[in-house]
Amino acid sequence: MKKLFSILTVFLLSFITFTQAQNYQANLLKEMVVISNNKMTTRAYTMITFSNGSTVQIKSYAEAPSQGVISRDNFVSIFTLVTTRMYIEMAKVDENAVIAGLDEIIGNADLEINCYIAKSGVQIESVSSQGTTRNTIKWEDMFK
Repeated sequence: MKKLFSILTVFLLSFITFTQAQNYQANLLKEMVVISNNKMTTRAYTMITFSNGSTVQIKSYAEAPSQGVISRDNFVSIFTLVTTRMYIEMAKVDENAVIAGLDEIIGNADLEINCYIAKSGVQIESVSSQGTTRNTIKWEDMFK
């Protein structure tokens, strides 16, 4: 009986590990950047769950010219840096907050983060029920 239980446990753990690896691999193969109409765009959907059970859904978007301004790798890096930094700042209010990716927004987003990358710099726009905030920084000021 112990042997059967051990075999079933090993089989179950192997199956779970295999399934998780497949999900991870699918995420790695998923194309982050879409190039269309001379623009690179990317989107991400995130949910922050606070310890009191409340949630915030965030829809993030970025765009940049597809040529002559920024490489695809740097485009992804800046988008990831901006969005991750904002998620972490929001989650600081609650040390037990959980940040998780979503395949899509459920209903309506509570917050939209838009990142526009241009030849002269970057504009980060936050849109929520409390209004719209825009911060613009020129490239030469970003690296001072």
